[in-house]
Amino acid sequence: MKGIKRPAAFLLALLLVCLAAVPAENACAASLTELRTEVVELNDQLTLVKNINYNSSYGDNAVEHYFEYTPGGNVLPLVCYGSGIKGAVSASRIFSEEAENGVTVAGLTNGDFFVMATGVSLGPVIRDGIVRTGGYSESVIAFKKDGTAKIGDPSLNIRLSFVDKDIHYGKLNFNKSVTETNGICAFTSDFGETNSATLDTFNVFVRVMDGSSKVGDTIVGVVESSLDATGKTKLPENYLVLSIAKDTPYATALSQMQSLEPGEQVTLEFMMADDYLDTWQALGFEKWLVKGGQPVSGLDSYTAAPRTAFGLKPDGSYIVYTVDGRQAGYSAGLTYLDLAQRMAELGCIQAVNLDGGASTQLFAVYPGFDKQMQINRDSDATYLRSCANYVCFANFNEKTGVPAHLHVYPFDEYVLCGTQLPVYAKATDSGWFTCEVPEDITFSCDEMGIIEEDVYTAGSKPGTGIITASSGDLSGTMRVYLVADPDSITASVDGKTKTLLKAGLDKSYRLTAKSTWRGQELRSTQGCYTWTVEGDIGTIDENGVFTAAGEHGNTGTITVTAGKTKQTIAVTLQQTLPAADLQEWIREIVQNLEE
Repeated sequence: MKGIKRPAAFLLALLLVCLAAVPAENACAASLTELRTEVVELNDQLTLVKNINYNSSYGDNAVEHYFEYTPGGNVLPLVCYGSGIKGAVSASRIFSEEAENGVTVAGLTNGDFFVMATGVSLGPVIRDGIVRTGGYSESVIAFKKDGTAKIGDPSLNIRLSFVDKDIHYGKLNFNKSVTETNGICAFTSDFGETNSATLDTFNVFVRVMDGSSKVGDTIVGVVESSLDATGKTKLPENYLVLSIAKDTPYATALSQMQSLEPGEQVTLEFMMADDYLDTWQALGFEKWLVKGGQPVSGLDSYTAAPRTAFGLKPDGSYIVYTVDGRQAGYSAGLTYLDLAQRMAELGCIQAVNLDGGASTQLFAVYPGFDKQMQINRDSDATYLRSCANYVCFANFNEKTGVPAHLHVYPFDEYVLCGTQLPVYAKATDSGWFTCEVPEDITFSCDEMGIIEEDVYTAGSKPGTGIITASSGDLSGTMRVYLVADPDSITASVDGKTKTLLKAGLDKSYRLTAKSTWRGQELRSTQGCYTWTVEGDIGTIDENGVFTAAGEHGNTGTITVTAGKTKQTIAVTLQQTLPAADLQEWIREIVQNLEE
C-alpha cells in the first residue's frame, strides 16, 4: 500500500470491509425454516400445498402455495387465455368462460410474461394442439394430451410462402401485435376481433381453403383482397390476414405484399421439431432456474419478489409454484436464486420462471365447493392483475352425483389448546365433483380432543389431532394442530388493542384476546384464556368482562394467560361524573369566574 495517501487508504479499507460484508452468491440464497404446512387433496391427481417458511436472509416469512400434479388420469393441464390472444383476462373470467364451454377448472396459476399495453403473451401459446400465437426459437413448457410435460425449445418456425411468386419468409410473427420493426405479421381470428394496429398498415386478406394453425399443419389460402388501413383492421373468421407497417424498414417485404393479386396462393406452415409434434398445450417462460437438479448460474440473489415457477420431477410429476412477496410482516418473496434452490429442494430436476410480481396468483376450488377461491395474497393492494394466460388444471372425469369422498372442514387448522371449533363436511362423487352430503354423517376424533354436536374442543396437550367424518362406508379426515404455548397474546378492550386502560368507576369492559404462533394467528376462543386481576381495581369473570370498582386513582393489572404465555394491561381507576352533574359543575365554575 506504499504511496497511497491516508484518505485514500481509509476509503480503500472501508470499501474492502463493505465488500467483505456482501455475501457470495450462494450465501445470499434463502435459508428457509418451515413454520407451518397445510395440504389439501383437490382430486386424485392434484394436491394443493401451503407452506409458511421463515426466511433468515430477510428476517421475514416466505409464504408459498403450489400445486403438485401427477399425470395419468382425466384431470389435465390446459393453457387458458380468455376469448382472444390480445387482452389480459382475470382468473375469475377464466373459470367462468371455461365453465361456459363445459370445462371445470380445479385450479390455476398465472402463466407467461406479456406486454402490459396489449395483453399479448411474449412467448408462444398452444391450446388443444393449435398454435394460437408464436414467433420462433422460443422455449416452452409443453404438455401432451395425457398431461405429461417437458421443457425445451420446440424449434417452432412459422413459415409464410407466396406460392405463385416463389417467395418465402421464415420465422414469422403469428398473432403478435404489428409494429414498425417486426415485418410481416400473420393474424387469425384467434388474436381477437381486429389486429389492434395503432399505426398505418398494408393488409392482405387470404381466404383459408384448407389446413389450420395446428402443430405441424399448413394453412392454404388464396388472396382475396388488400387494403391500406389507419389503425385497426378487422379479422374475419376463416381468413388469414397479413399486416405490415407502411413505415416498415423492410421495404422489399412491403413491396412483395403489395404485388399480391387476387387468386394467388399463400401458405403458412407451422413447423416444429419431431419430438414436439404431439404438443397439446404450451406456453412460454422467462428463464431457466434449474437444470439437472441444480440452480443454473448467474441468477439474481438480491431482489426478493413474488414469483411463479414451473418444475418437473424425475417421475414425471410436476409443481406449479407461487410465493407471495413485497408484504412486510407477511411474506418478503424470494430472489431468483432463492426460487431456484427452493424448486430443487422440492425435487425438481428442471424448473423455469413464469411471470411474477403483481401477476403472481393461485386459485383453487376446494373439494365439495362450487366456487373458486384465491389462495395466495396478491402483492398489489389496489387490484388483482389480469394476465395474458394461465396454467390451469381441468377435471374431465365423469359426473355421477353419488357421494364417494367426504371432506372435513376447516382443514389443517392450527388452534390454541382448549379452542372450540365447529366442523362440517362436504361430499364429492367418484369424479371429484360436488354432490349432496349424506344426511347420516357423524364426527369423531382421537384423544387430542372431544366432539359434541359437531363442535370440536381441543385438548390441553400440544400435538396433532385427527377429526373424522363418517357415513356408512365413506369417511374423510382433517388434521388439527394443537398449540399449548403461543408465542404472543394480544389483548383488546371493547374491540381495541390496549396495554393501558383508564377505567371509569363502576363501568364494565369486554376484554378479548388472540394468539400468534410462529408469526401466524391461531384459531382460538375465549375459553382458552384465563383472566386475573391484581390490585384493588375491580373484578373480571371467566368471559373476560371486567367491572371497575375501588377508589379514584387506584392502580392494578389485568393479566390474560394461555399456557406459559401472558399479556398484561395496566389499569388506573378514575372517577367520572354523570352528564347532568358534569354540566352543573361547569356552570358553577363559569359563575365563579363571572363574579
